[in-house]
Amino acid sequence: MNKVFSTIKDLFPLFMLALVVILIFVPLPVRLIQVLMVLNFGFSLFLFLSKFFSKTMLSFYFPKLMFYFCLFTGGLIIATTRTFLATSSLEDQIPFILLIGQWICRENFVCGFLTTFMLCVALLLFCKIHITRTQESAARFCLDRMDQELFDIDNQIARKEITEKEGELLKEKVQRKASHLSSMDGTAKFLLGTMGAFTVLYLVAVGGGVAVGILDRNMYWKDALNQYVMLSSGYLVLFVVPLFLASLGFKTTKYTKVDIWH
Repeated sequence: MNKVFSTIKDLFPLFMLALVVILIFVPLPVRLIQVLMVLNFGFSLFLFLSKFFSKTMLSFYFPKLMFYFCLFTGGLIIATTRTFLATSSLEDQIPFILLIGQWICRENFVCGFLTTFMLCVALLLFCKIHITRTQESAARFCLDRMDQELFDIDNQIARKEITEKEGELLKEKVQRKASHLSSMDGTAKFLLGTMGAFTVLYLVAVGGGVAVGILDRNMYWKDALNQYVMLSSGYLVLFVVPLFLASLGFKTTKYTKVDIWH
C-alpha cells in the first residue's frame, strides 16, 4: 500500500503538468469545462476544510496541494477565456458563466460590472491580507522561534534532561516545522501571483470580448459591452470564489513546547 501511495505521489506532479498543458493548448468542449469548474470548486473547498485538520498529513501536504490548485486554476481560466471568446451565440456559452452573469448584470452591464468589481476586489483584498499575515507568522517562527527552540533543546541535553538521541529527534521535528512554514510562504507568494495573473486575464476577457463582438461579429458597441461584460462578470465570480475559499485554508499553527514532544 505504501508503495502504491509513493508511486501516485511521484506521478501526480507530472499528471498535473500534463493537465495544465492540455487546458492551455487544447480546445475543450463546454460540458467538460463545466465538469472541470465543479472540480475546481470542490478542490478549493477541500483546501478550505484542511485548516480544521491541522494535526493530520493533510496539513503537511497543504503547500503542495495549494500549488497544484493554482496551476489547475490558471490553466482552467485560460481554457474558459478561449471558449467564451470563440463562441458566437449566447445559447452555446458555458451555462455556469451565462447563468451567474445574467443574475449579476440584470441586463444592465454598468451596474453588473460595478457590482462584480466591488465584490471581487473585496474578496481578493481579504485574501491578500490573510495570506500576508500567514507569511509574517511563518517568517516570525523561522527567524525567532526556531533558533530559540533549538537552543532550549541543546540546554536540555547539556543538563542531562534528555539524551542526545532524543535531542536529535526533537531538533528534526523543529526543522520539519520550519521547512513546512517555508513551503507555506512560497505557496502564498504563488497564490498571490495567480491572483495578479487572474486580474490580467479578466481584462483580456472583457477587452477581447468587446473587440471580437464589434470587429468580428459586427455587433453594436453597446450590445457587445452588454454581452461580454455580463459573461466576464460570471467568469470572474466563478474563479474568485474558489480562490477566496482556498486562501482561507492558510493557517499557521501556534506551536508550543508540547508540540515538540508529540
